[in-house]
Amino acid sequence: MNVMPRTAAASLLGLTTLVCFGVSATAAEATSGREHLRVGVEILDFDPLMDDGQPLSIARGWNDIVPLQQQYVGDVSTASAGIVDHRLVHSSVIRDYPVKSNGFRLTNTTYEGCFVDTPPDYCKALIDYGAVLNTVFDRRSGSACDAIRRGRVDEVWLWGGPWFGYLEWQLVSANTLCPSVRKPFVVMGFSYERGEPEMLHDLGHRAEGLIQAGIGFGIWDRFDGQRARYGEDFACPAQPDATHPEVDRAVTHAGNVHFPPNAYCHYQYDRGLEVMSDADDWANFPDLTGRRTVINSSTWGGTQQGFLVWWLGRFPQHRGSSAGVERDWWRYVYLRPGQTDKDDS
Repeated sequence: MNVMPRTAAASLLGLTTLVCFGVSATAAEATSGREHLRVGVEILDFDPLMDDGQPLSIARGWNDIVPLQQQYVGDVSTASAGIVDHRLVHSSVIRDYPVKSNGFRLTNTTYEGCFVDTPPDYCKALIDYGAVLNTVFDRRSGSACDAIRRGRVDEVWLWGGPWFGYLEWQLVSANTLCPSVRKPFVVMGFSYERGEPEMLHDLGHRAEGLIQAGIGFGIWDRFDGQRARYGEDFACPAQPDATHPEVDRAVTHAGNVHFPPNAYCHYQYDRGLEVMSDADDWANFPDLTGRRTVINSSTWGGTQQGFLVWWLGRFPQHRGSSAGVERDWWRYVYLRPGQTDKDDS
C-alpha cells in the first residue's frame, strides 16, 4: 500500500479543521425507550483552491456542505424514528484533490479537462481509498484509519466534486485498507455539486446492499418487489412498454431506491398512479398481516427526497431478532447486527 503522508503539506495547502459534538434534544427524545444507534463520523472535505484562490465549491457555485449534512442527519433521524443518531465528530477541509491510483492527483488544469463530452480516463479513475484513509491531514487527530481504530468514529464521509473518484458507498473489510482496524466500516462518497436527496440516494444503495446481505433475497424481495427492474435501461417512455412493463396495481410492496412501488422506469418519484401496497405492514415484521393501503406519489410528496425518507421509514424498527434476522434493519445498515443496546451506547 502506497500511503502518501501529508502532515506537513496540509498546512501549506490551507488545511482547516473543525470539531463538533452533540445531538439535538429532539433526536434524543425520539429514541426514548427505543433502539439507539450512535454513529460517529469522520469527515474529509476535499475542496481544492482554484488559481484565483477561491475554493472549488465557491468558484463553481456549488453547495455548502454544512447545511447538506444537517438536513441529511435530520432526514435519517426522521426516517429511522430517531434510532440513528449521527455525531459529526471531526471534519477536515483539505485544499487539494484526493489521490487516485498510482499516485495520480488532479490539478486545476487536468480537472478542467474532465468537463468535456469524452473525458480522459484519469477522470473516471477511483481514488486510492487506502492512501486517503491512512493519510494524516490533521496532526492533532491523525488519519481516518486512526480515528476508526481508536473508536472515536464509526464511519467516514468524503466530500468532493464531480470526477473526484468516489463510490456512493464503500464497505471496508476488517484488516484491509486500514490494517490495524479489526472491524468493517463504511466510507460514504458525497458531492457538493449535488443536493441532499443524492446523499439519501447513496444511503439507500448502502441499505440495499447491507440489508440484502444480512437477510437474504427471499425476505428482501417481499419487501422490495421491484428489484428485477434494476436490469431495465434508463430510458423512460411516456407509457409502459415491453422493456418497461406496467406494475401490478393490485399487489405492490415498498419498492427500492430507483423504483417506487408504482414506477415502471428509473427515478419515477412523481408518478400519480395509485397502487395497493403492503409497505406499511412491514412495521409489523416478522408478523406480517398482509394489509395493503392505497399509495401514489402524493404519499411521499412527489420528490426523490420525500420518497427516500418514506422508503427508509418502511424498514422494520423493533428490538431483537427472529429466526436469525434482526427486527431492526437499521442494524444492518450501520453494521450492528447481533449487538445489544449496551454495545451502542
